[in-house]
Amino acid sequence: MKSCKIAVVGATGAVGQVFLDIAQQRNFPIDEIRLCASTRSVGKKIEYKSQEIAVELCTPELLQ
Repeated sequence: MKSCKIAVVGATGAVGQVFLDIAQQRNFPIDEIRLCASTRSVGKKIEYKSQEIAVELCTPELLQ
């Protein structure tokens, strides 16, 4: 399967966390991952495949 770029909208919520867990368990081929959520979660760190990734504000520009 080809690697892809992923933006997880609502990464700090229940569905976002389940998506990240499943993607990690199934070794989904992600080339680049960006985590975004609301202002109250910006800067929070989430671990994905032994990396800590900072949550970014979800904006239209981020998703382009």
